[in-house]
Amino acid sequence: MKPTSNSYFKKALIICLYGLIGLLVLLTIIGLWGLKPLLTKRIQHAVLTATNNLYYLDFQNIQYDFTTGEAKLSGVTCQADSTLYSQLRSNKQMPDNIYQAEIKEIHLKGIKPWKIVFSSKLNLESISIKEPIIQITHQKQVYNSFKTAAPFHVILSKFVKSFSVDKVSLDNINFTYTDHSKPEIPRTSKVEHLDIELSDLQIDSASHNDKNRFYYMKECIFKLEKLEILTEDSLNKFKIRELLFSTKSRLLSIKHLEFDPLFKPIIYGNKTHGDDRIKIVCQDIKLEAIDLFKLFEEKKIYANNLFINQGKINVFTDTRIFRIPPRAKYRPFPHEAFRKWQLKFMIDTISLSRFKITYSEYNPETRLVGNVIFAQTNGKVFNFTNDSIQLQKNPHCLVLLQGKLMDKANVNINFNFNVAAQKGDFTCSGKVLNMAIANVNQVTEALVMAKAKEGFISYFAFKMNGNKFGLTGSTTMLYEDLNVMIYKFPPKKGIFKKRKLLSFIANTFVIKESNPIRKKPARIAKINYRRLPNKPFFYTLWKGLLEGIKGSVI
Repeated sequence: MKPTSNSYFKKALIICLYGLIGLLVLLTIIGLWGLKPLLTKRIQHAVLTATNNLYYLDFQNIQYDFTTGEAKLSGVTCQADSTLYSQLRSNKQMPDNIYQAEIKEIHLKGIKPWKIVFSSKLNLESISIKEPIIQITHQKQVYNSFKTAAPFHVILSKFVKSFSVDKVSLDNINFTYTDHSKPEIPRTSKVEHLDIELSDLQIDSASHNDKNRFYYMKECIFKLEKLEILTEDSLNKFKIRELLFSTKSRLLSIKHLEFDPLFKPIIYGNKTHGDDRIKIVCQDIKLEAIDLFKLFEEKKIYANNLFINQGKINVFTDTRIFRIPPRAKYRPFPHEAFRKWQLKFMIDTISLSRFKITYSEYNPETRLVGNVIFAQTNGKVFNFTNDSIQLQKNPHCLVLLQGKLMDKANVNINFNFNVAAQKGDFTCSGKVLNMAIANVNQVTEALVMAKAKEGFISYFAFKMNGNKFGLTGSTTMLYEDLNVMIYKFPPKKGIFKKRKLLSFIANTFVIKESNPIRKKPARIAKINYRRLPNKPFFYTLWKGLLEGIKGSVI
């Protein structure tokens, strides 16, 4: 029987199928036995070549499956050759950063060897890197400031024409960064449980100039579930519960940020010789329109808007006299302190909502704490920057706040800080409307051993000009029916004993019952407060206000 064309086709199809199966089996065997050492040598040689023999890559095992196009590397380590350090330094070739890494597993999907061989292109579906432990040691080398690093695609072109991967994920990164800019005081920062995801990574000469990409990628997402950093003085801890950042949206989102002093107020005062103890808690933070070039190239934070929703700020001032003098002749004000921060930043507008701000002052003579509370506080901060370039254009940082004084009366407070001023210049103004004077009795009892039995403030306004030497300004307080009770000083076992005679004399001959009195013009009190150099900002501000209040009622 003569074979038909259909039977020839079936035989040819069977032969091709068996041949393909045989080829796959052969290639798989080669991949398991012959390709493994070849890949190992190629990878190690590539790393050495790309890093000028500084780094050596090693791994415990490599698996490659030709049929699925998948490869796994486990027990990966990357170490710098310490014997080359002195040689690189003498030749002025030492890089600013030295890296060390340990990786549990690297999983690659979508490897197509024929494409690498015939077109010199490496295109992958995904790269998954699990539990990398990365250590970076930084020491700035002056000679590197004058060098221009070759673009990464130029370095890669020694091996392939282009490289692309749809998705790269780094899971559970443990990251340590040690800065030796000041060799005698190295600073170490640690980040744990960090996840990074890269999308549509394309490395070639065209993607290098693609404005829709950032460092060759369409998007990079950073996710962090826990961050704790100890401050340089080891007195406070900076905490973040959750952080999310996208280079595509240029949005940073933070859940529960906390600046937490590690010691209780009195102990904190002993250790700092009277510095303000500041605790900050912010529940929800969003930083918008971040300048990626400034962030990654210049290590500066530039952004348009910062939204902070729901938080607490507690400032505790210790007024004890400390034998050990402060570290500086004048304690720096807040705007003087952040001007000197190593991290430079520029944020156009900060919006605050639903804050509770508490100023607490400890009186060592009464051993009591007076608390001034600003509840339900909302506000705006404009031109928040410490970058000298921006300060030359506009040195003024404006702070506008509205809230409830003692959670009772409407209050508005405005600050204008001249961040560039060498003497810490600033102005402050504010207004309080309709409040019973008894609402501040907790403060006056603790600080001056007196309280208001009666009295109502219909209007209180102040204006002050200040610097590191003191405050000048004025206050206007319109009130009526003021009557006070003075207590014996100091209280015994927390019991306040009335000084009735002294209170009678004060109410009759010293304290003015109201302002204005009858048809006379309202009294305006002057402020001329000379600052105690070792006292912090909020203490100075409070004492200036008290001087104005005393001038209004006496």
